[in-house]
Amino acid sequence: MHLQLDEKLKTRITGVTFGMVTIHGVTVRESDERLWKQVEILSQRLTSEFSLDRLSENEQIAAVRGLQKSFGFDPTRYRPSSESLLRRVLKGQGLYQINTAVDVNNLCSLEFLLPMCSYDLRNVKGRVRVRIGEPGEEYPGIGRQVFQAENKVIIADDSSIMGSTVSDSERTKVSTETTDILLAIYAPANMDPRMIERYATLAGQRMVEFNGGQACDISALTLTI
Repeated sequence: MHLQLDEKLKTRITGVTFGMVTIHGVTVRESDERLWKQVEILSQRLTSEFSLDRLSENEQIAAVRGLQKSFGFDPTRYRPSSESLLRRVLKGQGLYQINTAVDVNNLCSLEFLLPMCSYDLRNVKGRVRVRIGEPGEEYPGIGRQVFQAENKVIIADDSSIMGSTVSDSERTKVSTETTDILLAIYAPANMDPRMIERYATLAGQRMVEFNGGQACDISALTLTI
């Protein structure tokens, strides 16, 4: 599964890299004690390294906020998913335990401090591309909140919107019924694409470690003007 970038994005984004990996033949379970222990250890480390009132001083967090703004989202109202996870940790709220695929996604997003999303390939139709939302477009996010997508940068297939840096769609969310996953990482232009490809490789390895299957089609796709 490969990602396509709409040419119109060049009028909106100064640069972005998408890390991609496909994982086939997974067995997603409700939980895994060893995986959740990794989440807890990482959360403890981040609590010692970050404070809520100084997040904007972190270069990467600031860069991701800039990327979020270029995607058409107010980063103070619709925070990048990675920052939302970090804020939950720093507030002592912890992460939600969803399933062994989503938990791996969130573990990696929290470690890399980059927005990440995972999609159930069974429900993906045709081409997958990053594009700008059309007038009147919207989609039900996970949890059924409806997101207005007009003039926002979103990821979509030939059927409809799959998600954004804020929330994945209900239609393509990963569940315990999922057998094949497409995972995407969003990274700002100031990050080395080779590092993003390494992140995609690591995310694929962790998916396989806790869900089985095989990772393939690992790549980093960069858009620059």
